[in-house]
Formats: sequence, C-alpha cells, structure tokens
Amino acid sequence: MNQKSINIVLFALVGVLAIALFLNNKKATPVAGSVSTADGKLKIAYVDLDSIQEKYLYYKEKMLEFDKKKENADRQLNSAFQKIEEERIAFAKKGQAITQSEYENFQRSYQTKMQNLEEQKRSMENAISVDGVKMLEELKGKIDGFLVDFNKEKGYSYIFSTSNSLNVLFYKDSVNNITNEVVDGLNKLYNKTAGNK
Repeated sequence: MNQKSINIVLFALVGVLAIALFLNNKKATPVAGSVSTADGKLKIAYVDLDSIQEKYLYYKEKMLEFDKKKENADRQLNSAFQKIEEERIAFAKKGQAITQSEYENFQRSYQTKMQNLEEQKRSMENAISVDGVKMLEELKGKIDGFLVDFNKEKGYSYIFSTSNSLNVLFYKDSVNNITNEVVDGLNKLYNKTAGNK
C-alpha cells in the first residue's frame, strides 16, 4: 500500500467522520434552507489532512512502523528470490554435465519455489494492506474521539476535511482552518498516553 493510497483512505475515513458529525450534531438543525444553532450562527471549520500527516506525532510514529514492516517484507522477499536465483545460476554452470532428468527435476523444483515465493509475496502484501487499514481505522478513531470532545467547547456545526490530493472544498477561508488547534490537541493527547507506555 503506497503513500498515495494511504492518503486517499485517510481522507475517506476522515470524510466519514465529518458526515458522522453532521448526522450526530444536535446543535445544527437545517430547516427549509435555514440553520439554527444555540447562538443562531452557523459555525464551519476545516482540518487539513496533509498537515495532520505532517505534524501529528502518532501518525508519524505509526507510518514509520508501517514503512519498517514494508521494508522488512521487501528484504525477506528479495533475499528469498536471490537465493533461488543463485541456485539457478549454480545449476546452469554445470553446463553439458546436466542430464535430461536432472534438468527436468531442477525445473520442477525451481518453478515450485518461484510459485511459493509468489504466494508468500501475495500473503505479505495482504498482511501489510490489512495492517495499513487497521492503522488508519485506529487513526480515524483517535481523530473522531478528539473532535467530539474538541467540538463540545468550540460548537462547530460542521468540520470538513481537506487535502491537496483529494480536495472537495472549492474555497477555503483560512480563518476557518482549525488544523493547528486539532494537531496540537491530538499531540497533547498522544503525549499523555505515550508517557504511560
């Protein structure tokens, strides 16, 4: 799973968060084109997902772990492939001394090893993909929980997410950008829990 795929999944998950906030928000009730809140004003804000990826310590830590898993899997697969390739080269060096029977046995063995390696590769890729989805779900859960508490004090009617790679907002007034507040709050919450490890 590459960084762009992770970004898209992250954006989608946070988008689901925004929709959930819309549906669960008891302060804002649109009626016939009007919106009423406790103070009669519609409060809208947005969070920049690119900044969360860049500044949220938990996300950065999890991405480092995820990247290490991918690198480790790549190393294991490359090592296994190299070993099979070395066996093939050593066998080919025997040249004319190879009998038809030895050649056929080697071919069967080589093909079986390559098929096993392909299965191992698919299995590792699936496991990494599942880990990536779990990581993003955990991240979404942390952001969800934080924004629910954060919004109790702030009272926003809507909190949208935006990103350079997948942007659904045509216009953003930077006055409504609460990203730094959200990232600061998430990092403070993470630092409290990280100290308990």
